[in-house]
Amino acid sequence: MTDIAKFLPHDPPMVLLDELIDYQESTIQARVTLRKTSPFCNETGEIPSYIGLEYMAQAIAAWNGYRAHLENKKPQIGFLLGSRRLTLNVPCFKVGETLDIFGDCQYNDGEMASFFCWIEWDKKRVVEATLNVFQPSDVTKLNL
Repeated sequence: MTDIAKFLPHDPPMVLLDELIDYQESTIQARVTLRKTSPFCNETGEIPSYIGLEYMAQAIAAWNGYRAHLENKKPQIGFLLGSRRLTLNVPCFKVGETLDIFGDCQYNDGEMASFFCWIEWDKKRVVEATLNVFQPSDVTKLNL
């Protein structure tokens, strides 16, 4: 288990995940334990389940950042283009829950990629979607 922040191009407080659990050539597993201080947590200790979309996107970013790390490169910015078949099986996540976030790369041409992702809580799948992402080979050409 490794602190995931070094594989993400994000700065706190927008590093939403805690740990990189497993990395393989086409898969990733990350984890987050939800706290009262977690971004998007409301006063009743709940985080809307649609935030799971961002958890899954950050897991993909960590997958890409880990690949960069293996080549002694820094993580680069990427973009979530959209999702398909987003399924939310719970209305919210709650403080104290530990979520496991999984991603399985279905397609990757070096810039565009598609991942089937899901989130499990207590070994039950609570969110799933296919995410389409883009990481330009030269971000400086985007005039950001």
